[in-house]
Amino acid sequence: MLEIMNLEKKYKQKTILSNINLKLNNTGIVFFLGQNGAGKTTFFNCIMGFEYYSGKIVKPTNIAAVFDESHVYSNLNAHDNIALLVRRDLTQTEQALVSKYIDDSVLKRKVKSYSLGQKKILSILIAILTKPQMLILDEVSNGLDYETAKKVKQLLTSCKREMLILVCGHQFDFYNQIIDEVFVIHDAELIRVDINEFTDLENVYENYVG
Repeated sequence: MLEIMNLEKKYKQKTILSNINLKLNNTGIVFFLGQNGAGKTTFFNCIMGFEYYSGKIVKPTNIAAVFDESHVYSNLNAHDNIALLVRRDLTQTEQALVSKYIDDSVLKRKVKSYSLGQKKILSILIAILTKPQMLILDEVSNGLDYETAKKVKQLLTSCKREMLILVCGHQFDFYNQIIDEVFVIHDAELIRVDINEFTDLENVYENYVG
């Protein structure tokens, strides 16, 4: 469970997040919408403990995060990256999961030869294999081609029954069919949205952000 009470974040004299209160369940995909500079990444950084803030955040002990830039070792292949970052042997089920989303021939190649989409899938898989209670994904849909986006959506949908997944991004079509809740960050405030009242995320954006 994630619970946030009276969160406030300022940079010098500018308020980025003001009196944020939030309580989320243990599973599902929760989308945070806002224009560039609204504070989405800052909000995620506060949850991760990367930013100083006032207020209180009660969060799971095991959190994983993947940001727009994938953080894997380019001079290693996927197998070595997984071994180094997951730090344990994979079960047969986990090995099958990796092979489902990355071809075996690709797994053996150094990551520096991967496409952007392949790097992002590897980063997300590594994060999932650490068995987090909460997964944070910041702009991971950027730059994905159709087939890779399809794989990532399938992967996230299969995992959302096992963990809480917080996401943000601007490729609304990517997220429309997989999210369970929506919040808007606008003018330093967090607004809960009833997604049943809107046709899609673009409609939400136009209504709250313009």
